[in-house]
Amino acid sequence: SIEDAGAPVWTMCARRSQQTMKFALNASTMVSFTGELHLHAWLDQRWNDGARNDQELSLVGRARQFSCFMVLLCKVISGDELEVSHAVLLQNKDELQIPLELAMIPSPTEFRDAIESLSPEQQHFAKAFRAMQLESTLCGILVVQLKPQLERLLRLPAEALTKEIKLTQDLLQLFIKYQIPSDLLAF
Repeated sequence: SIEDAGAPVWTMCARRSQQTMKFALNASTMVSFTGELHLHAWLDQRWNDGARNDQELSLVGRARQFSCFMVLLCKVISGDELEVSHAVLLQNKDELQIPLELAMIPSPTEFRDAIESLSPEQQHFAKAFRAMQLESTLCGILVVQLKPQLERLLRLPAEALTKEIKLTQDLLQLFIKYQIPSDLLAF
């Protein structure tokens, strides 16, 4: 959203159903997940005069009453793999607002013109730095609803906890407070 007005930005959106993706929890554990994939794209424009619309943007997340989900901030490293950098848990009317720091990457022509007067070593470094910038320009936001995961972990039928609000709240608090590993519940 745009911080001044609080209004959302307009994005282009493509939806894909039942996409399987994965991310690493640590060096030995990969998590695979399947669900709907929504790809949103936002294009910031700069005109020839260099003027730009410098509005401050924020990522905003809001949880409804009795809902609980985890938001994972990721870098997309391939068509089916994410690299998670941060995570936050939102529940019961929590609100999250993260300011986004954006930087304009020059076009290939602007970049070539800017480095033509540099030494070959400096050009090599500048090209390597640009390659690094370009490879990390696509971020991902993964939203994991916790109630269906809790039902699956406890081997309950789907939507068994829908009307059991107090029980669901208590179970989530226990898992969050005491960080009970899921393998202790497996039998």
